[in-house]
Amino acid sequence: MPTTEPAAVEAQPSLISADSRPRLPLLHRAVYGLGDFAGGMIWNTTIAYLAIFYTDTVGIAAGAVGILMVGARVLDAVIDPVIGALAERTHSRNGRFRPWMLYGMFPLAAFSVPVFTAPFSGNSAAAVAWATLTYMILGILYSAVNVPYGALGAAMAETPADRTSLSSFRYIGSNAIGILLGLITVPLITFFSRSQDGDSATAGGCTITLAIFAAVSLPLLYAVFATSRETITPVRPKQPPIRVTMRAVLTNRPLMVFLVATLLIVISYFGRMGVVIYFYEYNVGDSALLPLLMSLTWFAAMIGTFAFTRFARHLGKRNMLIVSLVVQVLALVALYLVDPHSTSLVVLFTALHGLAGFSMALLISMIADVIDHGEQQTGIRSDGTIYAVWSFGTKLASAVSAAGVGLLGLLGYRPNSAQTSEALGGISFVVNLLPALVGVAAILVLLGYKLTDRDAVNVRNELSSAARAAREAR
Repeated sequence: MPTTEPAAVEAQPSLISADSRPRLPLLHRAVYGLGDFAGGMIWNTTIAYLAIFYTDTVGIAAGAVGILMVGARVLDAVIDPVIGALAERTHSRNGRFRPWMLYGMFPLAAFSVPVFTAPFSGNSAAAVAWATLTYMILGILYSAVNVPYGALGAAMAETPADRTSLSSFRYIGSNAIGILLGLITVPLITFFSRSQDGDSATAGGCTITLAIFAAVSLPLLYAVFATSRETITPVRPKQPPIRVTMRAVLTNRPLMVFLVATLLIVISYFGRMGVVIYFYEYNVGDSALLPLLMSLTWFAAMIGTFAFTRFARHLGKRNMLIVSLVVQVLALVALYLVDPHSTSLVVLFTALHGLAGFSMALLISMIADVIDHGEQQTGIRSDGTIYAVWSFGTKLASAVSAAGVGLLGLLGYRPNSAQTSEALGGISFVVNLLPALVGVAAILVLLGYKLTDRDAVNVRNELSSAARAAREAR
C-alpha cells in the first residue's frame, strides 16, 4: 500500500491552497482504496475469467453465455438504483453507506464461490440454469456492497485534494488487483486443477481459487468499513420520495452526459477485459505469455495514473479524459492491424493502451462533481442513486463482454479447438476494433460535457456553506 500521497492526481494547486478545511487522514484515504482491491478479487476475476470458464470448462454454448450475462445486467438496471436509493435513505450510527458494506461483505464473499462451480456440465438446461442463477445472485450481492462503497467516497471528502486523492487510491487498488490477478489466477487454477486429475483447467481448480480470493477480500473490506467516516450529509436532511430523486437525476444535464460517456468508456475499456483472454489464447497463441499479457494492461494503467493525470490541472479533467481516449483508440486499432504473432508489437500496443487507462481515475474523481451540481440545482443530494447508475454502467460492461462472447460464436469461434482464419479475425474484431469504435463514440459524447473544474469547486464551496448554515439553524 502506498505510504505517501500519489502525485499523479493532484487537483489544481490554486484551488487547494485557498482551502483551509482539514484534510482526511492519509491512512483513511489509503485504506479506502483497498475496497476496490478487495472487490476486484471477486468481480475482476468474474469479468476476466467467467465467460471462458462457462464456454471452455463447463461447456455452455457461447451464445447461451451471452444471453445469460446480458439478462443479469437487465436485472441490475432495476436492482442497482434501488440499492442506491435505499442506501442514501439509511440512518444509523455508522452513517448511510457503511452499514451496507458491513452486512453485505460476508454474503458477497460466500456466494462468489458457487459461481465458479459446475455441478452440471455441458450445454444442458441444468448447467445454463445454474450459471444464470448464481451469476445473477452474485451481481445483486456485489451491488449491495459496491454501490454504497462508491457513494461513500463522495460522502467522505469535501476538498478537491481529498476527492482526487480518494479516486487515486481507489484506482491504485483497482489496478493493483488487476496486476495480481493477471499474474496468479491462471497459475493457481492450473495448480489446483492438476492436483485433482491432471487437467490443465478444471471446475474444481477454479472453485478453490475463488474461495481463496473470497477469504482474502473479507478483512480488506472490513478495514474500509472500520476506517471510513461520512463527513458530508445532505443539506436537506430528509430525503424525498424515490420518484422525486429519480426525476432530479434525470434532469441533471451534466450528469446525463457524464453517465452516457462513462457507459461508453467502461464498455470500451472493461468490456474488452472480459474477452481479451480469447485474443491472447488463440490469436497470439503463446500460453507462456498469458500471465504477462493479462497483467500488463493493469500495470501500465497504474503507471499512467501516476504519470499523466497530473496534467488535468492544466487541461481540465474532461480534456485530459479525451486525450486518454484518443490514445486508447489508436492503440486498439494498431492491435487490430498488426500480426498477433509479433509478440513484441502486441506487448508494445497493449502497454500503450494500458498507459492511457488513467481515464478511469479521472471518471471516478468527476462523480462527486456531478453529484454536487445536482444538489445545487435541485436541493436533492442523490449520491447513492447516482453512484448506482454509474455502477450499473460498469457491470453493463461485463454484459457487453458476454455479448461479445456470443458474437464470437457467430463469427466461428469453437472452444478448445484450432480456430479458422475467419474465427481469428472475428476475435480480433471483437477484442480490438469494436472497443475502439465505442471509444470514438465516448469522445464525441464528452464534447457535450460543460461542467468545468472551476465550476465544480465553486458549487462545492456553496454547498458546504449552506450545510453549515443549516446545522447552525437547527
